[in-house]
Amino acid sequence: MLALNNTAIKLLFLTEQNLYIPDLTAIVWSNLDYLGWIHPSGTLGYVVFESPVDGRLRGVKLTRTRGSESGRVRMEMCSWCHYVHRAQGTAFFMIEVKGSDGRRKLGNPICKDLDCSYRVRGPWSSTSLMSEDLYQPARIWRMKLAMHRWLGKANQI
Repeated sequence: MLALNNTAIKLLFLTEQNLYIPDLTAIVWSNLDYLGWIHPSGTLGYVVFESPVDGRLRGVKLTRTRGSESGRVRMEMCSWCHYVHRAQGTAFFMIEVKGSDGRRKLGNPICKDLDCSYRVRGPWSSTSLMSEDLYQPARIWRMKLAMHRWLGKANQI
C-alpha cells in the first residue's frame, strides 16, 4: 500500500464528524494491504483500502462489538486472515450496506485491532492455535479476497 497522509484519509471520510486518525509515522506501509485502525472509544473501526475494481482508495467505517465475556475460553478465527486466537482476539465488525439507508448491515468476526496485514506477512505465530503451511503470497491473496468479498457484498467497493 502507498503511504497516506492525514489529508488523504480525511478526504475519504468527509461525512465523519469525530474522525480519529492514528499516528501515521510509525506505520510500515510496505507491509500493508489496507490501513485499519480502531477509534479510542473502542466501538468504531476504520479501513482504507485500494478498490480491486478501479484502483481508487476507499474508506469504510465499521462498528465494532466486543464479544461476550462469559468466562469460557473460546477459540476464535478471523474471517479475513484465518488466524486462530485463543480468546478475545477477534471482534464482531458490522458494516452498513451502501444504498440501504441504514436498514441493512453485514457482520464478520475480524482481528480486533484490524491488523490482519501484519499477521499474514509475519511468520505464522506460535500463539495461533492452528498451524498453517500455506506460503505467504497465498495467505495475502486469501485475506484480500475475503476482505473484498465482504466489502463487495456491502456495496462498498
